[in-house]
Amino acid sequence: MKKALFLLFSVFTLSEAMAQIYTYPGLAKQFSTSYSSGTARMQALGGANSALGADLSSISGNPAGLGFYTRSEVNMSLAYTGVQTKSTYLSSTDEASDSQLQVPTLGMVISSNTLSGGDWHGSFGFGYSRQAIFIQPIRVSGTNNRSSLLDSFIEKANDKEATGASLDDEYDTSSGTASSAEALAYQTFLINPNFNTGGAPFERFQPLLPTSQVGFASNSGALTSWDFAYGASYRDKFYLGAALHFSKITSSSTTNWKEEYIGAKQVAGFQYDETLQTNGSGIALSLGGIYKVNSSLRLSFALKTPTYYDQMNETYDARLNPNVIGIPSIGSSGNPITITKVNPIRLTTNEFTYQFLSPLKISGGFAYFFSKRGFLTADLEYVGYGGMKVYSAELGGSANQAFQTKYNSQISRNFEGALNVKVGAEIRVLPMLSIRGGAAMYEGGYAPSYDSINRNSFLFSGGIGYRSSTFYIDLTAIQRTQKDAYTPYALKNVEDYSSASLNLSSTQFMLGGGIYF
Repeated sequence: MKKALFLLFSVFTLSEAMAQIYTYPGLAKQFSTSYSSGTARMQALGGANSALGADLSSISGNPAGLGFYTRSEVNMSLAYTGVQTKSTYLSSTDEASDSQLQVPTLGMVISSNTLSGGDWHGSFGFGYSRQAIFIQPIRVSGTNNRSSLLDSFIEKANDKEATGASLDDEYDTSSGTASSAEALAYQTFLINPNFNTGGAPFERFQPLLPTSQVGFASNSGALTSWDFAYGASYRDKFYLGAALHFSKITSSSTTNWKEEYIGAKQVAGFQYDETLQTNGSGIALSLGGIYKVNSSLRLSFALKTPTYYDQMNETYDARLNPNVIGIPSIGSSGNPITITKVNPIRLTTNEFTYQFLSPLKISGGFAYFFSKRGFLTADLEYVGYGGMKVYSAELGGSANQAFQTKYNSQISRNFEGALNVKVGAEIRVLPMLSIRGGAAMYEGGYAPSYDSINRNSFLFSGGIGYRSSTFYIDLTAIQRTQKDAYTPYALKNVEDYSSASLNLSSTQFMLGGGIYF
């Protein structure tokens, strides 16, 4: 089966942060959101690096900074990231955590002394950078007296005016798979057609029973980039640069939802598992400039074009495993029977390819140096989330146009431009030893009409660095916090379902170093 996933039921996606009943607008937001990135030194400064230069972070940030290099360098960093999520759902609290080791940066800068004429000199840099990691597990649990996940299946069956016969047609007996979630629920006897109509309105056994619900969502993967940049200096006053970025998205999202009906006589409960895997590659261009006003003050400007992902490949799978006590039915001989065992059924694997355009990024900043004692630096970054786009050449023609109209209008309605503020300072305490600190605020990028949650993310960082004439080493710690919400499923009546409030946090320790040559 090959079609667009017009609703990814319950699948959540995270850029260390977000969770929701996501469709393509939510996926676009996830794949476009990144926080502090770069070398250990620059991350200790809250990620404010556009006006500093002479750091490997310039390759993926402001390429004009490569013009400050006067010698070549190779750099590598390692990081440990631990994440934690605290949730409150139906008055119950839960926690989930995860951790990961990664290589945030790896690269080299090759510096040339002068170009023709003697007024210019520049450097070429290339490297690998990890812009975002997709980990932030969620666990929710509680007793629901108003609804079940099955009610969302029932609404879908009713909306398309399904019948028992039409849902049978959505079941492939040869493969043992169904083509929709409502067909899964029907084939496993969890929802039933109306006795009089043979179809809508569908119903479930004992719908008024208290329902014990437990859900777990997890994600893995990353947004990474191979970057190639050149930056040049004119008389050590004007600095210009350009870079080409080849990005790669690898994401795997999994949800497990389990329900038990307290006091049930026919159906004890079920478990519903979903997995969405997404892979894609994109390309973008960045341009930057730095102006050295005097020996103390530098001003910067940088622009990164939207990243164009020509082919986002996704695979979606789901499995419904019912737990039945005794379901009354009619046997092949026409006599009443009781069904006590129902096998799990899988959704037909769905594969789909679409195109994606990430938002434009514009940043500006300054750095003020206090002779050789240290400096203060700050960046202001704009990210145009409302300009994200999705479309699918695979659908073609009117289907592609309908796909774009539906989801791009949702993007422009639900998201808006975000301003990110980053501030950092470095103090030299000994000739070769410096301490650093920074802070940043990343706006959520959601329109005020979306909901009332303040999704701004706050980051605090600090570190220490040792630099000699031949090598350097940096150690950094970063703490980030954010609030969000997670909705396991939605129903037409907002009073019938619940969302979990989330407190998200992540802690990262980085060790980086480099050698000059």
